Amino acid sequence: MKKSLLILVLVLIGATSYAQRLHPTDDALDMVVLSMEVDGPTMASMEMKEELSLTEQQFNKVTQLNNSRYQQLQQAEASFSTDPQSRSKELRNIQLKNDRNLIGVLTQKQLREYQKLEGRLDSQLITENEE
Repeated sequence: MKKSLLILVLVLIGATSYAQRLHPTDDALDMVVLSMEVDGPTMASMEMKEELSLTEQQFNKVTQLNNSRYQQLQQAEASFSTDPQSRSKELRNIQLKNDRNLIGVLTQKQLREYQKLEGRLDSQLITENEE
């Protein structure tokens, strides 16, 4: 019983110390987004501008790309609603096309940060074998 209680206390201490080491979030951006009526592409563009330190020219191009990507994603969802395999393939193609477009807009450092935002730290942005 004492061993179980000791283990539980150590786990709680470990979890607490881990939580304190976490990086601060983008709470300020979240508050701005929550205070406004924004849709998916606008929110994605705002987050990219904040997180990637985009120039105004980059932001304008990224906004266009995000609007286009979200339209394509909605069309794919509607077109392939009964075929999950085709829908998945089409969504992947849209993502790859967007990645290729971003290469012409973002710097290498910004592309790496974009991968982190997208949760693709361990993958290449674009590889020859993805198709």
